[in-house]
Amino acid sequence: MLVKTGKEGKLKDVGLLDVTPENFIVPVGQEGSYHCRIEVVKFNSETGERISKPRLQVFGRKFFESFGLHNLKKMGYKVDILHDPKKWEAENGAKIEQKKKELAEAAKQAEKEKLKAEILAELEEEGKLKATKKDGKAKSEETAKEEKTE
Repeated sequence: MLVKTGKEGKLKDVGLLDVTPENFIVPVGQEGSYHCRIEVVKFNSETGERISKPRLQVFGRKFFESFGLHNLKKMGYKVDILHDPKKWEAENGAKIEQKKKELAEAAKQAEKEKLKAEILAELEEEGKLKATKKDGKAKSEETAKEEKTE
């Protein structure tokens, strides 16, 4: 599994047991989910060798916070949280708000352009606007008459 190394941000391939919350890389788009290393730890009683293998599991926030973690521990799993979305949101709250504002503004602008196109189309159908071929913009009959008289 690829992890971050040091402050340089270089990547290194390590086993899942060597992954920590500090060096774990969250896949893009999964920042709102819990990423955990889970395992029912078992060792060979004679040699002391680890028999069990950990695995990386992604949980939805609502499930994990309400009863997922509790039930996993009841079933004997050792749960190491590698990515906590609450902490991530606290650290990146300003970026999240900025992105939401940008998306809302873009949606508002798109809606405005759509309405404008619909209104122009309706006015052209009613014959109140004439489309000019030079710049592709529609002009009202009154504006066209004023331009001709000048």
